[in-house]
Amino acid sequence: MKGSLQRIYWVYLKELSSFFGSSLPPLSIGILAFCCGFVSVILASTDRATYEQVTVAIFYIFYLLTLGSGVFLSMSAFVNERKQGTLELLYSLPISDLELVIGKFLLNFTILGVLLFLMQGVYIFWIAEAPLYMTATGLIGLWLVAMYATAIGIFASSFTESHLISLLISTGIIVFVDIGGYLAGLLPAPAREIFSYMHALDQFNPFTRGIIPLQGTLFFGGMAILFLFFTVRVLESRRWRGN
Repeated sequence: MKGSLQRIYWVYLKELSSFFGSSLPPLSIGILAFCCGFVSVILASTDRATYEQVTVAIFYIFYLLTLGSGVFLSMSAFVNERKQGTLELLYSLPISDLELVIGKFLLNFTILGVLLFLMQGVYIFWIAEAPLYMTATGLIGLWLVAMYATAIGIFASSFTESHLISLLISTGIIVFVDIGGYLAGLLPAPAREIFSYMHALDQFNPFTRGIIPLQGTLFFGGMAILFLFFTVRVLESRRWRGN
């Protein structure tokens, strides 16, 4: 167990070094500044709305931004490894596919989680003066969404050497899951029950109202675990095929 954690930590540090050696840090700061400015414009244009109403609206904006940012940060997780020819090197090391996936996931989630805290936990609470309980539950909800989006981005990156294809796969999955609930009524009874829960925005809604729902928590956490599992299976398949 200790050895496995050390290997995951090694992958985490490797990804962290690659992150700071790329153009992503200044780009992330730019996105953060843009989002904060965008929120300021919203607050300035809603004089008659209560802070709770404004906070809910901002949560929905951050929900979309979190989905996009999660995919953007993680969609190159394995794409770059293939382009640089380092994936084969990683395969030669005593690191399992699961450890590799978890290390990459934790790094991307950490980066996005910190950005969300700065945008949501600090900016909205201190500047927008949103209620503390709504800020806290909203931040928890966005962290769960970040886990979900990051896992999807990593999963998509395991298929291809193209950033564009990885982005398209990630976007397709997110759109499908988000509209799955609307399609449930068109399906027969067994499938209807399953697809009725596949509406990510509905699962996120309670977090914006100061509630931490068990169903929403299990949904986003479960989807993240599911796509990380799929990623491990894809890597195992490619390893045995030699590509």
